[in-house]
Amino acid sequence: MDDAQLTQPKPLPTSKSKRFESIDTLRGFALLGILVPNMVAFSWPMAAMTNPTIISDAPANELAHTITSTAFLGKFMFLFAMLFGSGVVMYARKFDHADDQGNYRTKLRTGAGLWYSRCSWLLLFGLIHAYFFWYGDILTYYAAAGLTLMWWTRRLNPKLQFFGGIALYYLGSVFMIAFSAFGYWAFSAGHITVNELSADPAAEIAGYTGTYIDAFKTRFFITLIMQITIGILFLPLLWGIMSMGMGLTRMGILTGERSLKFYVISAIILLGIGIPLTGYGYVFTEHTFDLIPGFIWQSLAQPVGVPLALGYAAMIIALSKWAPAKLICTPLAAVGRMALTNYFLHTILCTTFFYGYGLGYFASIEYPQLWLVMLAVWIINIAFSMLWLKFFTMGPFEWLWRALTYRKLVPIRS
Repeated sequence: MDDAQLTQPKPLPTSKSKRFESIDTLRGFALLGILVPNMVAFSWPMAAMTNPTIISDAPANELAHTITSTAFLGKFMFLFAMLFGSGVVMYARKFDHADDQGNYRTKLRTGAGLWYSRCSWLLLFGLIHAYFFWYGDILTYYAAAGLTLMWWTRRLNPKLQFFGGIALYYLGSVFMIAFSAFGYWAFSAGHITVNELSADPAAEIAGYTGTYIDAFKTRFFITLIMQITIGILFLPLLWGIMSMGMGLTRMGILTGERSLKFYVISAIILLGIGIPLTGYGYVFTEHTFDLIPGFIWQSLAQPVGVPLALGYAAMIIALSKWAPAKLICTPLAAVGRMALTNYFLHTILCTTFFYGYGLGYFASIEYPQLWLVMLAVWIINIAFSMLWLKFFTMGPFEWLWRALTYRKLVPIRS
């Protein structure tokens, strides 16, 4: 190994000038959208996500549940995971090209080491988030996907990444749907109770309206069971989605490198397929599984809604390339640049508002007031992100994540 290899500096985070506006905008859109189904999980017992009558049987609640279940559930998590896959490609580009001295192998080895360091810290963040703040954490699963497969598939043919990702995703969906179908059968046959399909609403209300210790005790076992039972089944789905994101990035689609016409036509076609397909799937599930249709729809909403999710992506990228839409896209891009910070901010704001050690509104606010809480969180996300980025290059948690990954204090001031 020569001196150039030994003294090669560690790469720094991506500068603003090298970022893709379309990806930041789409990430911000996904981050805000993912709060819609998550808001129910923050504010009511887990069973309310599949059974809206736990909140209320008022028409407004039924309508809000239908909108959440069709337009939002699964779609924005799909986008968020797809962008994680895109991030693998963006991160790898710092290492996958030889420099003038030909230090290719050293850079690859450095890149792999830093990637695993990056995902290990994300796993730690996710575990802290899940067990100490909110059971609905997704970062733990993303980190597990990054630690197991994603780095080593980043250089496959992009079409293979995309279409292979679709195949892997739907294969994983089959197992997830089968798991839900088994639960439905066990419930309908009387082998388990509805509370055993999720959690006991009375226990959740008692825990989340009590002290922090009460909430921690309630959350700990729910989180542990979810990560053991669902985590393994969830990984193939994430590998598939992230692989699709890598392929779409390397083909220049997520990065906004195609024409505006391409994205507009794609959005029209995908939304034209996705909206009726999702609507039909929802109605079919409601009429076919008469006992607990919402439980089955939890595993169907995303696979059925893939065209809708991709249609959303095409629409947002089209807007990011259209100058008159800058008023919409600039705030979304700011939120997207601080996605990790804003994701944690969702939890901080919502648990403080709903849990007993905060303002104590858990299991007490129905729709449409719940939408107002969500709108307030969105406004805080946007205002905070735009103000913060006037003075700093990245969010506080993004900075912490990078500093831990690179084991050095990276620049943060603008």
